[in-house]
Amino acid sequence: MQQVKGLFINCKKAKDSIFESGWMVYQCLLLSRNISWDYCEIDADNRSIDRGYGLYFFNYHPVTMGWLETSSLKKNLGTVFTMILEVSPGDAFVMCPENDFSYYCVLDPTIISRRRNVFTFPRPLEKINTPLTDPKNEIPVIGTFGFATKGKGFQHVVEAVNKEFEKAIVKINIPYGDFVPESASYAAFLGDVCKKKAKPGVEVRVTHDFMSKVDLIQWCASNTLNCFLYDRQMPGLAATTDQAIVSGRPLSVSDNDTFRHITAYLPPYPAFSLKDSIEKSTAIVQKINTDWSPENFARKFDDILEQIHFSISMLHSGPLTLSLKKISFNHKLSGRIKKYKRKLRPSILKKNIVNIFKAKHDII
Repeated sequence: MQQVKGLFINCKKAKDSIFESGWMVYQCLLLSRNISWDYCEIDADNRSIDRGYGLYFFNYHPVTMGWLETSSLKKNLGTVFTMILEVSPGDAFVMCPENDFSYYCVLDPTIISRRRNVFTFPRPLEKINTPLTDPKNEIPVIGTFGFATKGKGFQHVVEAVNKEFEKAIVKINIPYGDFVPESASYAAFLGDVCKKKAKPGVEVRVTHDFMSKVDLIQWCASNTLNCFLYDRQMPGLAATTDQAIVSGRPLSVSDNDTFRHITAYLPPYPAFSLKDSIEKSTAIVQKINTDWSPENFARKFDDILEQIHFSISMLHSGPLTLSLKKISFNHKLSGRIKKYKRKLRPSILKKNIVNIFKAKHDII
C-alpha cells in the first residue's frame, strides 16, 4: 500500500505511565513501512491539532483526556485509531468509549474480542544502545519500583526476601507522580513500612528518583532480581515491568491480573520462588524481549492496515480545536468503571483531569 501520513496524539509529557506508554507506542510505530508519522501532545489547555492527515492515532485515557468529546472525532477527522492502555480481564472497554474510534489497539495480548475493529498487542518494549553489564553481586540485590499508588505490594517483596535469604539488599524506588495525589507523603509511608518489615541481615534502601528510561533500565540491570508482587485490583497491565524486561535480568511477579501478560510466559511467585526466578527466568525474559520487540509491534500494525484495507476516507484542512467532554460521563464507560471499581468516581480536578488514583495512608 502507498505510504500515508499519520499523526500520533499523546497526552502532555508528565511523570506518569500513561504518557510513557504512549511515547513507547509512538516509537514503535515509527518503524511502520506504511505510515509516515508526525507527533503532537494535547491537554485541556492546548486542544488544537492539525488536520489533513490520512489517519490519527490517539493515546486516549480518561485521566489525561477526560475533557475530550470523543464522539465527534470520526466526523471531524476521518479514520481515528486509539490505543487502550488499561483493560480488565475480558473487557477492553472498561476505561474507553467503545464506539467513538474507528479502530482500537489494545495493549493486552490476553484480550479476546469478536469485534473486527479491536486488535490486541503486547506492551511495546524499547531498545537501548547502551551496553548492560552483569553486576555479579556478592550479596543478592532484589529491586522493585513504581509510583506510590495502592496495591504495589512493596512490603510483600521484603517479606519474600526475608523468607529466602539470610543476607540481601532490597532496593525500592518510589518516584513522585504528577497524577498521584499526596505522592511524596505516601511514598515516604510505604518506604517506612518496608524498612520495618525487614529482618536482621536484610537491608532496605528506599529512593524516590524519577529516572530516564535508559537510567531505569540500567538500574534494573544492576539487580540480581527484579521483583514485583502487586496485590491491586484495577484495570490495566503493569507498566513497571517494561524496563525490567528490557534489562534482561531475572524477573519475579505475583499471580495478579496486572501481570497476566507475563505469567503467560513466567510462573508467578510463589510457584516460582525468588531463587527459582534467579536461576531459571533469564531465558524467559529474553523470549519476552523478542516477542514484544518494536519491530514486531510495527509489523503487526502494518498487517492490520492491510487486513482492514485501509484507505484515506476523509481529509480536512486547517487546525481543529477539540471539544470539551461533558463531565457527567453519560456513556457506557461510566457504568463499566463503577462496576469494576466502586472507588472510581468521576471528578474534575485542575484542568478537568479525572482522579482515579486516590491513595490512603491507612491502606497499602
